[in-house]
Amino acid sequence: MINQMVKRLEKLFTHSFSVVLVLCLSIIIVEISGKVYALTVDHPDTQTDKATMLGQKLMLDLRYFCRDDTQSKQCRQPVTELPTELSHVLSRHAIGGVILFAENLATTKQIKTLTAQIRATAIEPDLPLFIAIDQEGGRVARLPTDYSPAFSGNMALGATYAEHQTQLASQVAKVIGQDLLAMGINVNFAPTVDVNANPQNPVINVRSFGESVPLVSAFGTAFTQSLQAQGVLAAIKHFPGHGDTHVDSHTGLPQVNHDKATIMAQDIAPFAHIIATAQPAFVMTAHIQFPALDDSTLFTTKGEQQIRPATLSRPILTGLLREQLKFDGLIVTDALDMAGIAQYFSPLDAVLETFNAGADIALMPFTIRNHQDIRAFDQFMQVLTSTVTIAQIESSFARIKRIKQHLRATDLPSNTDENWPPVRKHQLAANLAKASVTQVFGTSKALLSKEQLSSDSPQNILLVMPDELRCAGLNQAIKAQHISIKPTSVKPPYVERQTSDMQCLSTTTLAQDDPRITAQALQQYDVVIAGDISPQVSLVEMGGMDDLSALRAIGKRRNSLAVQQQLLKDILGNVRPEAHTVFVALRTPYIINQFSELSDAAFAIYDYRVDETTFHSDSFNALALYLFNDLKAPGVLPVTIPQSPLDADNTELLGVSSR
Repeated sequence: MINQMVKRLEKLFTHSFSVVLVLCLSIIIVEISGKVYALTVDHPDTQTDKATMLGQKLMLDLRYFCRDDTQSKQCRQPVTELPTELSHVLSRHAIGGVILFAENLATTKQIKTLTAQIRATAIEPDLPLFIAIDQEGGRVARLPTDYSPAFSGNMALGATYAEHQTQLASQVAKVIGQDLLAMGINVNFAPTVDVNANPQNPVINVRSFGESVPLVSAFGTAFTQSLQAQGVLAAIKHFPGHGDTHVDSHTGLPQVNHDKATIMAQDIAPFAHIIATAQPAFVMTAHIQFPALDDSTLFTTKGEQQIRPATLSRPILTGLLREQLKFDGLIVTDALDMAGIAQYFSPLDAVLETFNAGADIALMPFTIRNHQDIRAFDQFMQVLTSTVTIAQIESSFARIKRIKQHLRATDLPSNTDENWPPVRKHQLAANLAKASVTQVFGTSKALLSKEQLSSDSPQNILLVMPDELRCAGLNQAIKAQHISIKPTSVKPPYVERQTSDMQCLSTTTLAQDDPRITAQALQQYDVVIAGDISPQVSLVEMGGMDDLSALRAIGKRRNSLAVQQQLLKDILGNVRPEAHTVFVALRTPYIINQFSELSDAAFAIYDYRVDETTFHSDSFNALALYLFNDLKAPGVLPVTIPQSPLDADNTELLGVSSR
C-alpha cells in the first residue's frame, strides 16, 4: 500500500523539487506506518487485523460479472480473466480463497492466466489464496474434458472394486490432482464420501462410491491420499452425510431422522476412517438437519423456528467433528447460496451462525455480479467485522495459515504430460468405463451373432434414449463395434433421421401417440435398447442438446421423468416376443427393478456423458462392447436394487436382492 501511494505521488510531479517532496512524504508515510504496525502488534484487537482474519475465512465464487451493471440474477457474463473490480475486492478484503466453475475454464492457457491473476491478489506470501474447484469426476467435473477427462464417476469406481480394489480410484485421483495443480488450482472439493443408502436420493446417487461403509471408506481414503500426494488439498464431503436423503439441499433443507447410533455407524463412519488414515485438509459440511445430533432451533428470516442444519450446528461441527473425531484440518461449508441455507437465512446471519458453529471457511457467502453487489459486499464486510470478535476467529485463522504454509511449499509444475500424457489419461477413462459396466440380469450372450450381423437381411434395431445427444452417442458406439450396422446419422440441429436398419427415439420429446411406437410399428424390430437417466436431469445437465429454448423453437415440450419412463414401458411391452430387449440404467441403477419383466437383460453404466461435438462416450463405447460381443461385463453393483413386486418369481435377476 505504501509503495502504491509513493508511485501515485511521483506521477503528480516531474521536476527535481517534486522528487525531493516525494521523498520527504515517503519518509513521513513510512514513519507513520511503522507506528501503525507497532500498534497492531501490541494490540491485535484492531479493525485491520480482524478484517484480514475474516477475509481469510471467506471463499467467493467468480462465476459471472457484468460491468454494464446487468442485474445480479440476470448476469451471465463468465469471468475468464479477472476484472480489475474483482481483483480489488479480493485484495481489499484479504479474501482467502475463490471457487471456480466450468464457466471460468475455457482453455489451459486461459485457466493458467486466470489463476495467476487470482494468486496475485494475495495480501502477503504467507497467505496465498485457496483456488478451489469441484472436480469429483462423473456428473460433477468442471475442467475442459479435452484436457482432463471427466471419467465415469464414483459409483462406477465402486463397481470395479471386486476386480481392481481401489487401484483405479488412486489412478483417477492422481490424474485429477496433477491436472488441477498444473492449472494453478490447489483445492479440490472431493471426494464425496456419502454412503448412498437411499435409492430416492436426488443429488448424491452416482456421486457416491456405494452403499457399503467399508467400501466408501476404502475408496475415500485412496482417493484422498492420491489427490493430496499430488499437492492438491482434498475436501471430503458432505459431513455428517448426505447419502440417506430424498431432498436436494440445493433446492430445500433435507432432514435425516435416524437415531445417533445409526448415524455414527452409517454416515459418520467413512469420515472418521478417512480423517484417521488420510488426514484430509478439508471437511465440507452438509446443509442437512440431524435432530439426533442437534435438535436445537433458531429463527429464520421469516420468523419461523427451525432445527439447525449441520452447517450451523456447534454440537456437530465442533463437538462431533472437531472434538470427538479429532479433525484438525479446515471445516468449509457447502455453498451458502444453496436454498438449504439461503431461503431461510440472510447472508450475514448464515456466516455468523456457521462461524459460531466452528466452520473455518464460509463458501460462497455473498454473490457478486456487478458494481452494486461490490458496494453491498463492502457494507457486509463492515458489519461482519464490527460484529465478530478476535477471540471468536483467531484459532480458526491460525489453522488457515498453517494449512496455507503447505501451499507455499508447492511449486506449480509447468505441465503433467511426462507422467500422464493426454493419450494415457483418456485411455484410463476408457478402461474405467469398461471395468465398471455391470450386467444386472440376463445372459452375457451377444444380442446378435456374427452371422446375423453379416447376413444379407439386416437386423432392425431401435434405440430409445432420453435425448438426442444420447441417441448420437450410442449410435456412434454401436457403429464402432460393427461397421455393418448403419446407425442413424444425428448432426446439428439434431433432428431424427431414420435408416433402413436403425432408428433412435428421444423420450424427452416423444409424444405418447407417436405413430412410430404403436404396437404394429414396433413389430419390425429385432433388437430394442432402452435407456433411462434417473433421477430427472436438469436442462444444463442435458448438455445443451434439449434445452428449453431449443424445445420451444421446434414447438415441443419436455416430457416429465414419469412420462419418459412410461414411454419406455409401453415400447418394451409392445415389441414382438422374439425381439431382444435390453434396458440400460444410464445413471443410478435403482430404476432397473421397474423394467425386469419387460427386458431380457439389464445393464448399469453409471455415466451418461456424451461429447456434444464428437459424440464420443467412453461409457457408451463400453456398453456396446458387451452388448455385441460374447463378453461378460466385469462390474459388480455397489448398491442394492430394491426388489420390485413384479420380480418376485424372476430367478434370472443377478445381483439384485430385496430389502
